[in-house]
Order: sequence, then C-alpha cells, then structure tokens
Amino acid sequence: MSRNVVFVYRGYHFLCSAEKERPAQFRPVVVRQLGWPSEKLVLLMNDADLCRTEAEALRHAEQQAMHWADSRAEVHET
Repeated sequence: MSRNVVFVYRGYHFLCSAEKERPAQFRPVVVRQLGWPSEKLVLLMNDADLCRTEAEALRHAEQQAMHWADSRAEVHET
C-alpha cells in the first residue's frame, strides 16, 4: 500500500504517493485535489520512470506537481 502525502504549491492541492512495483522500485504518482478536503481527485501523472526508494519517488512526485503548477502559472502570467 502506498503512502499519500498532501502537497500544496501555488494554491494547488496535490496528493503525492509512491506505489511499490517490485523490491526497490517505486512509481511516483501525482493526483490533484479539486476542492478541499477532497471533493474530486484527478490523476495528473503516473510516471513511467521508477525510483529506488519511496522517499525518492515522493520527491519526484512533488517535483512533477510543481512543474504542472508552474506550467499553468506561465500561461496565465503572459
């Protein structure tokens, strides 16, 4: 079972998790929460790249969430 971490960035709420695939292989997963606490959940990314540890996969999921939010902010700032 994967552990979910609530991650807030630029006003967006995300659930980041690391799904264990095999021993020493974790897949980063990012889900966006629409509404709070969690009225609707939308899968944003389920990365094909595997990480060696759960902590590494969680960091990677947070980076993906930041990239997603930053790409939306750039569109609105121009």
